[in-house]
Amino acid sequence: MSSTATNPPVYRLLGGPGSPYSLKMRALLRYRRLPHHWIVPQGYLGSKGELHQAGKGMIPVLQYPDGHYHADSTPLIYDLEARHAGQRSVLPDDPAAAFLSHLIEDMADELLVAAMFDLRWSAELDRKFCATRQLSGWLGPIARPDLEALVEKFTHRQTTLRSTWVATEGGRHLLADFYVATLGVIESMLERTAYLFGNRPSIADFGLYGQLSQCAVDPSASAIMRARAPSTFQWTQSLDDACGVEGDWVPASVWEPSVRQMLVLVGRYHLPLLIAHHLAIEAEEESFELVVGEHTWRGKTDRYKQKCLVWLQREWAGLDPAARNSIEPLLKETGCLEILATPATPQRPVFAMAPR
Repeated sequence: MSSTATNPPVYRLLGGPGSPYSLKMRALLRYRRLPHHWIVPQGYLGSKGELHQAGKGMIPVLQYPDGHYHADSTPLIYDLEARHAGQRSVLPDDPAAAFLSHLIEDMADELLVAAMFDLRWSAELDRKFCATRQLSGWLGPIARPDLEALVEKFTHRQTTLRSTWVATEGGRHLLADFYVATLGVIESMLERTAYLFGNRPSIADFGLYGQLSQCAVDPSASAIMRARAPSTFQWTQSLDDACGVEGDWVPASVWEPSVRQMLVLVGRYHLPLLIAHHLAIEAEEESFELVVGEHTWRGKTDRYKQKCLVWLQREWAGLDPAARNSIEPLLKETGCLEILATPATPQRPVFAMAPR
């Protein structure tokens, strides 16, 4: 499909209720003012439907104007940056800040999601509400007995998955501590700037928003947010559609306090998590173990975490020396530098980051 002034290219975003990455992509498309249609595909829970025909087993899926389907939110964001260069970019102009924004976004995608998921499928109140609302969104009008049967089936699936993600009480305490700490950083940030790197949202903000959009709705996570971080609650509502936001990136002296606090979490929780997965994968182990303070988190190994580690390390190594030098002290002080600057050596090749 060609692009003209009267017929701009239109994307189709296939996503669903309860999907943090779907809302992350929708909010980003809205902010960047990229014409798109938001579609909750019918038949998602079955073996038919558009997602099945597209050959995608995940959401969100973005159908490009040429008709091809692509998935994986972070690579999609970078591909959209290349396709629509200069159009309300979510990557800060400063390469060093752009790297940090990706690093924080990766923490949201790979760790904050675990905190959200664990709270969502823990208490009976959360399980009942979250399963019912998500299936209602997918299925539309449906008889109550049929819905309740599907809710029971879906809840069993999700709670079983939760037990493989987090197999210890210590891991659940770790995730709860991390969630509260993340809320605290954003609440503090909002005393200075609207977003992490200024008065316009970066990829980091959209990564955080994706997970927090769900935490703001789910009963237990929402109760924590409303009590501890009311400004953050409103922040998630506002970032859902920021197409009218006009703002600038700010100097490092302005964003450094908030970003420093977020990087402390990256160094304490996130990068050690990626290393734990990497080591388990290289040892051909089915589970990983992460110890933070008094808490031990044990769960199923995820090869995608290894890819994230390698991609971040490659990005760090590829930075201009001046950009690296400008943030090396910050990364060292927050416990991030050693892992980023020590390349992992996977036995299996890790290909360049690209939409799937």
